Amino acid sequence: MAVDGRGGARRERAVVQREKSIEIILEATKKLLRTTSALEIRSSDIAEESGLSRQTVFEYYTAPRLIFYELADRVHAEMQEVITGLDHSGPGWERKVAEGSVAILLADSAVNRQVMLISASQGRGAAAVMADTPKAVAAAFRAGLSTEAADYSGYEDDLSAMALTLCQGLIYQWAAGLLSDENFGAETTAAVEMVIELGLNRVNKPSGRV
Repeated sequence: MAVDGRGGARRERAVVQREKSIEIILEATKKLLRTTSALEIRSSDIAEESGLSRQTVFEYYTAPRLIFYELADRVHAEMQEVITGLDHSGPGWERKVAEGSVAILLADSAVNRQVMLISASQGRGAAAVMADTPKAVAAAFRAGLSTEAADYSGYEDDLSAMALTLCQGLIYQWAAGLLSDENFGAETTAAVEMVIELGLNRVNKPSGRV
């Protein structure tokens, strides 16, 4: 029994050490991304910045792009948490969705611009955490939209898909440096509000579909 106890303690310490090392690597990478292009960052740079050995960095991430993916996934997870945690009742819920998402992205703009662009450009969407962001947005639209157009089957999902298409385009423009932080925030909020206003106007017309 004593042997088993010692083995369990060692495994627990190993898990704690792994989590600690990963956080150190991620923080070091973010620090580099604030002043350096992701394309110029090597594993050796991350090791030097983190104070860990190259072998340790390689043990957890065999290439810098995998760290960028992890950082992008964490941004998506934060956005999903914010979106699902909002109060979707009452007027202005769509503004809350847009502003909450933008706030996450702009919290560390220099880092998030790069990791979001790299992650999205690698064709990993379906298998990554980012695949759940449209689901969170769709759920928010279903919860937030008025029942005035309840006779329109599936209108919530249609409108959320429209909003996502516009907002994803704005995210990529922002990530590529084509939009300032200020303009990105304003245009994202305006896009979501426009979809709600124009979409519901069309939904309530006899011709029906958005």
